[in-house]
Amino acid sequence: MVKLEIINKKEGLYYLKDSKNNNYEFSMEFYDIDESPKIGDYLELSAELLNPRYAGYSVLYTFGNLKNPCGRNTTNMNSIDIIKLIVENKEIILKRLYG
Repeated sequence: MVKLEIINKKEGLYYLKDSKNNNYEFSMEFYDIDESPKIGDYLELSAELLNPRYAGYSVLYTFGNLKNPCGRNTTNMNSIDIIKLIVENKEIILKRLYG
């Protein structure tokens, strides 16, 4: 998993930076959480989701609670569909939603 800092945010568009100062820009939607991530929060996600050559690559990702029926049924932290949102030192595990 790659840890990314949210360095800017505009209307669902998230600007992210990794530890090597690589920058990424994605549209992201978050469901089943009390408030959306903000500048200074962190995301940990599979490196494949950042790779434009990956078959499942997108610039729009949707994430929600592990119990949400719109995603794959997994809790494996090594799964490409699982991410970790770190908000004020609190870890929230979410999964990628489809459909």
